[in-house]
Amino acid sequence: MKIKWSYKPVLVMLATMIYFFLLINGIETYLNGSYAERAAWRGEHKEAFFFNYMIAFSVFIIFLGIFNRYFISFVVTNALLVTLAVFSFYKFSFLGEFLYPWDLMLYNNVLNLLPNLYETINMTQVLIVFGLIVAVLAAFIAFLFIKKPKRWIRLNPWVRLLFVGLGAAYLSIFIFYRSIPEVESTLKDVDINNMTFDQERNYKTNGFLLTFMLNMQSAIVLPPSGYSEKNIMEIVDGLNKVETQSNSATSKNPNIIFIMSESFWDPTTVEGVTFNNDPMPTVRAQQNGNVLAPAFGGGTSNVEFEALTGFTNMFLPPGSVPYQQYIKNEIPAMPNYLSSLGYETTAIHPYPKWFWNREEVYKHIGFDTFIDIDGFTDPLYKGPYVSDQQVTDTIIEQTEANEDPSFIYAITMQNHTSYNVDKYDDFTVETQTPPGVDPVFNLLLRSYTQGIADADAAFKRLIDYYETSDEPTIVVFFGDHLPAIGNDYKFFKQAEYVPRGAGDVNWSLDDQLKMRSTPLAIWNNFGTEVPDLGTISPSFLAPTVFELAGIEQPLYHAVLENFQAEMPGYTNEVKVDADGKLYKVTPDKIEDVKKQYELIQYDLLFGDQYSAEKLFGKK
Repeated sequence: MKIKWSYKPVLVMLATMIYFFLLINGIETYLNGSYAERAAWRGEHKEAFFFNYMIAFSVFIIFLGIFNRYFISFVVTNALLVTLAVFSFYKFSFLGEFLYPWDLMLYNNVLNLLPNLYETINMTQVLIVFGLIVAVLAAFIAFLFIKKPKRWIRLNPWVRLLFVGLGAAYLSIFIFYRSIPEVESTLKDVDINNMTFDQERNYKTNGFLLTFMLNMQSAIVLPPSGYSEKNIMEIVDGLNKVETQSNSATSKNPNIIFIMSESFWDPTTVEGVTFNNDPMPTVRAQQNGNVLAPAFGGGTSNVEFEALTGFTNMFLPPGSVPYQQYIKNEIPAMPNYLSSLGYETTAIHPYPKWFWNREEVYKHIGFDTFIDIDGFTDPLYKGPYVSDQQVTDTIIEQTEANEDPSFIYAITMQNHTSYNVDKYDDFTVETQTPPGVDPVFNLLLRSYTQGIADADAAFKRLIDYYETSDEPTIVVFFGDHLPAIGNDYKFFKQAEYVPRGAGDVNWSLDDQLKMRSTPLAIWNNFGTEVPDLGTISPSFLAPTVFELAGIEQPLYHAVLENFQAEMPGYTNEVKVDADGKLYKVTPDKIEDVKKQYELIQYDLLFGDQYSAEKLFGKK
């Protein structure tokens, strides 16, 4: 059999390999903002650069094997890689995080939020670039149809199969690096480590494509060491039940109302910024502590996940979204436990029910009713979203309509980004940023602060109503995270609230604490004093509220209280121990309680729920 050889396909493939070398350099420069810095990275981390390059080339040969059309394969590969890089760039700009594999499950959220990004992104520039790309592609496609040039590369079926197999095998090495023998150790030998504990450093050290691939296996949560029915039951049998505190001020279970206020934070903590009035006098008067949010500028559902389940995001892959990825069946949580005590459980959020997959999740964690945007009749808007006042009115309507005590978890929407200068028709607040801050941020801050003032007024209205109500009621009010005002924390850096520099690379642990602490106010109308709670993670709210309510606590709360006693604030960026000392890495002194907490969480969320009956069962 005579083999016909042609030099043209070889030259095309060599040119393509050179192109992908340039593409990886371009993507890294685009995502990190400095060609010189990435050139230095390329020299210091040759193996990482090579792996990123080969990942891009492997994607290309897979498509070439599938389509057997060079141009189509080339365009599809570029479209895929560039799109991922663009998404990562804007995610980092707004949230300080690169793109994770599990973010691809959130496409509905991204599409729905695009209108809010309109004023931040230079749409004229985007449209011009998009138009040029379309024009070039259209011209090239027209050329192909009209001239019908010979194919640059034509592969026989066996070579196509070989390309697909080789490309897929190479990508699999990184996707399943923990499962394939010797791969993880080999990667470590060439200084490739998946630093899941510090994803910004991970992406900057290993490169975008390589880290993205390494993170894929993290989407699968493996059992922690020591997970077995025997060990789980030993932990459970060693717990001391949290004793119910008698509450003489009320003879029946009180209403429990949680308000997770969108982006609620105290802007007066920024030195040099002045306000015509205190925008949050009610919350300030009732404040009992701070919530340490596991997110900045977004990721509301992750805060909600901690508050409703008592679980922590710290035992999950960094950047994951439990509502989207993990809650597919019934799990124990505050709503279904309170339902077992006779509570009517209601979730309120004036936004579509599909957002963050809440419709499905709420069924699995025990809400009887979910009032989303479609559940409001002719609601009152303030700016582009349903007002906080309307949410307050709906909460009151629900407690009045329920014969049994109510558990309501309300997530507001009014103060959601963006904080456009024309977000509201009228303003009751005025702000003044210090010199050195771009004047546009004063206008954005005014819009944001108007939302804070309206949220505070809505909270006051709720308190005033239940102050005169004969129904015992507890109201828990906290912000889910700080607002994203400007790309890459720009407002906060210009106002010198945190140090300047790319991302949070120059921040101290105190800076991290500031950027993740939101006000917490717990109020009741039956005279029980609420202690100063300090800074706590949302995971530990339930035991505090149950004690205040004087209702029977599940044994599970002993797990939370044991951990809270050692480490009440627990996030990836900063950890706060009982003495207020800050840590980046979990200290060894709490390893025992951490291990118990982690094993119980895995059992209830992913495992066989060996502990569920004893931890949540009623006597």
